[in-house]
Amino acid sequence: MRDDNEKNPWTAYAILAAAGFAVAFLTWRSYRDDAPRIENYTLPPAPGVAGAMKAETAQSLNDLAESHRAAGRHAEAAEAYRKALALEPKNASILNELGLALHYQGRSAEAVETLKKATALDPKLQRAWLSLGFVLKSAGRDAEARAALEKTVSLGPSTAQGREALSMMNR
Repeated sequence: MRDDNEKNPWTAYAILAAAGFAVAFLTWRSYRDDAPRIENYTLPPAPGVAGAMKAETAQSLNDLAESHRAAGRHAEAAEAYRKALALEPKNASILNELGLALHYQGRSAEAVETLKKATALDPKLQRAWLSLGFVLKSAGRDAEARAALEKTVSLGPSTAQGREALSMMNR
């Protein structure tokens, strides 16, 4: 017979098994709770289905435009920026990018007007002032370019745009 002080090995196995199940359950629960949730999932439209619409956001259109611009497809970039502007008409950054795309298409007069809208919409957007100065300088309108570049510097001479404007003024 067994002494009362002697431990039953099955008790130890049962405790280890219970602890193992507890660890497995807590780990599963943690992963389940941390998993990303898809809140509003809808099936994508089938390719070629009439009336299927693709939801576009200003950000997705801006990303598309950036890829077109990086590839030198400025007309496609301008089209994507215009679509983004239709969604966010008061976005001066998109106007700035559209102005540059127009300039690179050789449509500098339209680019200047677009960039002037951007600076009027957000007078503190240093990037738009720099772009305006660049396009005006490229078009040979040096006095106007200098005013835009001075405005760029006044908004922050130590920023990348401010330093670029100073460099452009000294050329």
